[in-house]
Amino acid sequence: MPRPGSSPLEGSGSLRRTVTGCILHILLVWSMVWLVIEHNYQRAVDSSKASAETIALAVAAHASQTQGSADLIVKSMVHWITEEHIQTEQQFREVMGQKRFFDIMRDRIVGQPQIGVALIIAANGDVVNATRVWPPTAGNVADREAFRMAIEPNAPTLSATSYGRLSGQPRFFISRKIVSPTGTLLGVVAVGLEADFFATFYQQMALGPDSSVALFRDDGTLLATSLPDQKLGARFDQTLLQRLVESGQSGKAVLTHGDFPAFSGGGSTSIVVAARLANLPAYVTVAIGESTFLAPWRDRNLLIVAIGLLLTALTVLAGLRMARLIEQTKTAAREASERQVLAAIVDTPTAMTAVVDRQGKVIHANSLFRRLLGAGNDGVVTDALYNPALEGVEPLLMFVNGQAPTAEVDLRLVLSGDQTRRLRFSLSRQSLPDSGECVVLVGHDETLRHQAERAIALSGKLVTLGEITTGIAHELSQPLNVIRMAAQNALAEARSEPEPVGVDDEDAGEPLPTMSDQEFRDFATTKLDRIMVQVDRAAAVISRMRIFSRTTREGPKLFDLRDACRGAIALTAQRYRATGIAVQERLGDEPLTMTGHQPLVEQVLVAILGNARDVLAEMPRQDREVVVSTTRRPDGRLIVRVSDNGPGVPEAVRDRIFEPFFTTKPEGQGTGLGLAVAYGIVRDAGGSLTLEPGEGGATFQIELPANAPGGAGR
Repeated sequence: MPRPGSSPLEGSGSLRRTVTGCILHILLVWSMVWLVIEHNYQRAVDSSKASAETIALAVAAHASQTQGSADLIVKSMVHWITEEHIQTEQQFREVMGQKRFFDIMRDRIVGQPQIGVALIIAANGDVVNATRVWPPTAGNVADREAFRMAIEPNAPTLSATSYGRLSGQPRFFISRKIVSPTGTLLGVVAVGLEADFFATFYQQMALGPDSSVALFRDDGTLLATSLPDQKLGARFDQTLLQRLVESGQSGKAVLTHGDFPAFSGGGSTSIVVAARLANLPAYVTVAIGESTFLAPWRDRNLLIVAIGLLLTALTVLAGLRMARLIEQTKTAAREASERQVLAAIVDTPTAMTAVVDRQGKVIHANSLFRRLLGAGNDGVVTDALYNPALEGVEPLLMFVNGQAPTAEVDLRLVLSGDQTRRLRFSLSRQSLPDSGECVVLVGHDETLRHQAERAIALSGKLVTLGEITTGIAHELSQPLNVIRMAAQNALAEARSEPEPVGVDDEDAGEPLPTMSDQEFRDFATTKLDRIMVQVDRAAAVISRMRIFSRTTREGPKLFDLRDACRGAIALTAQRYRATGIAVQERLGDEPLTMTGHQPLVEQVLVAILGNARDVLAEMPRQDREVVVSTTRRPDGRLIVRVSDNGPGVPEAVRDRIFEPFFTTKPEGQGTGLGLAVAYGIVRDAGGSLTLEPGEGGATFQIELPANAPGGAGR
């Protein structure tokens, strides 16, 4: 046994031997890891060489094709001039400066983004015609390399990259000189290739941030590259890539060390390849940096990670004896900590907390839980979940006997005097040192919150009621006017004597003849039937109004969703007409029946239509309209869409549009309850209310089940 004050290794020879064996084993394993790393490295290099060669061939083919197209345009320009039989430079200037050649050149380069400009230049360097603008801007390019090279004998047709004097864009030119049949120099034709076009393509082909693709002229002049901030037109003599091309190794990738390529400031190790173009004095280069081509190698090193994990496991096995002692100490500390946490949970003063065993018995409870659910003695608190006054406890007991880790349950506690408290508990399954498997309850009294929600819902109905008051008044005035007229007519016929006529009334006609008894009965029956119809119409309007001012007590009923849409439109029609806004109905011919409360669906639509009207009323345009449409999805669910052609909902507030008390209207003009209550009604009906994405106008979509069981009753 180790003496006091000694280290653990000093008292255990076997532990020392185990540590020594682990060290030797680690050395052997890492020797094998090193061999695998070397093998993977060579595989990564070979694979990247093949990729570089493939990219070089693809880029070379692209460059040959694009520059070949430009060269064909140059040759066609030479052919145009030959057909004109021009003999002198003056004739060359007059003929080639015509607009028809400007139009022909513009037509030839349309659809070829690699070509920026086509030029016809006189022998002294004056620009005779150019595709930039008509008439051509006066200018002289005698000092530009593209012109000087073209008029020299046996000069290459490909110029170095330079920046345009007018456009500022980097270009290199394919040019040819024009001579008369007598050998007189007439001028030069040239086509400018956009270096940025090639740079964009090369950036897409480059494999990584430290890789590059470039286009060089045979003498090492840089024409285009994927690397930004490079000096285009600069010449790089005797680079490795140029030597590869000159030595016949075009298209062959090599691995090089050192800062390469020189023009890119490349890394210490790179894979490079150069490929010559078939039809022009140029070649393309591809360079892949170390961090890119070694990425597959690093990915394949997962085997090394696995070996490292094995080393860790062996090390853990070697120290199991000491780890066991440490684990025992940690277990004791953890149990003490859990007891402290349990005590802190149970004793919290702001929530009802309790611990329940697998039989549903309360084994720990704080004072707030005892005061609300118990009578103060342990027996009553232990059986608190079986209290007859506690309603909705079945889901809680099912959780206690189940396996789910967490849950939320709502309970109702019916107290004396028909007072009901609403309690919400969060449940979590725990394993405690003293209690074993148990459930921890943390609850809050949400009676006030529930009452506030009901008050908010009622406020929303009152807001909607105020919204439709004008429409209801208009709807009632029509049947009342009809009833009044019918009653006046019947009263006039029932009078025994005709109304006296003033002596000064010269326009009065002869008095109506007196009806027979049967005629009067028929007449009275017709008028009374008309009065009854209008009374029923007024009663229906009043009934619809009353539903918004009280809680829905009747059960859900079967109704046609289109009728709810028509009812909502009727309730808001008066205010829409007053503001000059059109409402279109696209409700289709198919019945859309559902089970629920039709007035509540109308309340939702009235709230949405009211918001749309308020937004459109502030717009000066004349074609303001709102479209209400319905449809049925293939899965049977019903859809109502309310769309307007207003300015739409700003992106910044779209996520808050359904929050209670949130409104974008000026203070005093909106409560922020209409859409919030509508959202709750649709949600309770088993559906959803969403603001659809899009620009120009706002579209609200209501999705409802065809047979909602509870129908949004509140």
